[in-house]
Amino acid sequence: MPKPQTISASRRHFLAQAAGAAVLSAATPALVTAKQSDSRPVVGNGDLRYEAIHDWPQLPAPYRWQTTHGVALDRDGFLYVIHEGQAELRDHPAIFVFDPEGRYVRSFGQQFQGGGHGIEIREENG
Repeated sequence: MPKPQTISASRRHFLAQAAGAAVLSAATPALVTAKQSDSRPVVGNGDLRYEAIHDWPQLPAPYRWQTTHGVALDRDGFLYVIHEGQAELRDHPAIFVFDPEGRYVRSFGQQFQGGGHGIEIREENG
């Protein structure tokens, strides 16, 4: 009968990993529970830095955000957002369109409610 293999890690390696996990877990609640305010946090590094604007864009009543499965921009800067949605909300559109300033423009796609999983904007035939 072959001898079972064992995996051994040095105590120093184990403690280093445990310490790293503890630091990460201590920082995570601050990110998750950060209070929204009028300030606009900047995220990213170098040339890829972005200002986070909370509640941009906003849906008009009675619509509400659902599980978002895709976003796309058209050539005019309009943002299209598709929700996976909930099948029982057949009167709730699955696709919302916002202008470059985040204002609601229109919505459509009730037939995709409960099944929207992606969106892409492209121009065909020129």
